[in-house]
Amino acid sequence: MPLLALAFLAFIGLGLPDPMPGSLWPALRPFYGVPNAGLGVILAANAGGYVLAGLFAARLSAALGIGLLLVVSLAATAVAVLGQAAAPPFLLFIALAALLGAGSGAVDAAMNAFAAARFQPRHLNWLHGFWGVGATIGPAAAAALLAAGHGWQAGFLLVGLALAALTLGFLLTRRRWAEGEARAEGPRHGAWTVLRNPVARLQVAIFFLYTGLEAGAGQWAATILTAGRGASPAEGAAAATLFFAALTGGRIGLGFVVDRIGPDRLLRLLAPVACLATLAFASGLADLPALALLGLALAPIYPTVMARTPARLGAAAAAQAVGLQVAAAMLGVAVLPALLGLAADLAGAAVVPWLLAALALLVAALIHRLPARR
Repeated sequence: MPLLALAFLAFIGLGLPDPMPGSLWPALRPFYGVPNAGLGVILAANAGGYVLAGLFAARLSAALGIGLLLVVSLAATAVAVLGQAAAPPFLLFIALAALLGAGSGAVDAAMNAFAAARFQPRHLNWLHGFWGVGATIGPAAAAALLAAGHGWQAGFLLVGLALAALTLGFLLTRRRWAEGEARAEGPRHGAWTVLRNPVARLQVAIFFLYTGLEAGAGQWAATILTAGRGASPAEGAAAATLFFAALTGGRIGLGFVVDRIGPDRLLRLLAPVACLATLAFASGLADLPALALLGLALAPIYPTVMARTPARLGAAAAAQAVGLQVAAAMLGVAVLPALLGLAADLAGAAVVPWLLAALALLVAALIHRLPARR
């Protein structure tokens, strides 16, 4: 099997478990008897493991080789999800979420570094699109199992077995990765030098807020619909599936439209659409169409802002700036959905979609301030 196809499978595997805590939270929460802030703790633990693994991925890849690093990291994700499927005590469930984040973060960092050195830019776009394929399949399978009368553990078990099979596939092909392994050139500018540029600071802020918005919408959609709008847990999980399916379709379609429309123009067109979609969802107007429209509008923002970084900041600063943006993105995933959970406990789940609308407005305002350059 070509390495590119294996890379696509790896990103599908990365996406499979990511939305599971949020899409299954209406069933997980009563099982463990914890407040809504518990979901924020799970997501924060996952993101913390992700960030730490990303920081050390380069050293681990140099020590182990990318093939063995991918095998070990994928095995960690499989062990973590299978452990969660066993319904352990809540504190252990959180610890396993951190292990899952560490495994996923190492795979993500190593695979992106490898792909940037070997594959074409369009392949990087498809890689992140395939993450969305996994993020759609995971909650879809969990929703189907819930509708069939199985417990939430069945969804985690299915995803864990899929990750175990993926680990075996990478174990059998681990030596092939060494043939194409390449070392990326280090950044020319340090972090503080890059952050002196106001455009760099603006983009870091966009990534922090955007990923908080995306993760918040995907993780809390099921709870919003079940807590105040009469949806069943299975229907809530299906709504989360719809959101991630729209996100995936938008990212895959980006490669076909961005050159015709122009990347900066595309950003400025779709950011206001995301605002309208969040306002429609917060108002309770056509919940499912609003979620689908939100997923489509958000889809190109992350890859398009990332792709425009060298043009806006220059080649010398681009590598360090991308690293800062990725770190800000993971911090947004860790912090903002957790704050949404705290708000849900204090003021009720109905306040969460209005906070998502406020995040969308902030993201749109910051995108409008980005310089549009050829």
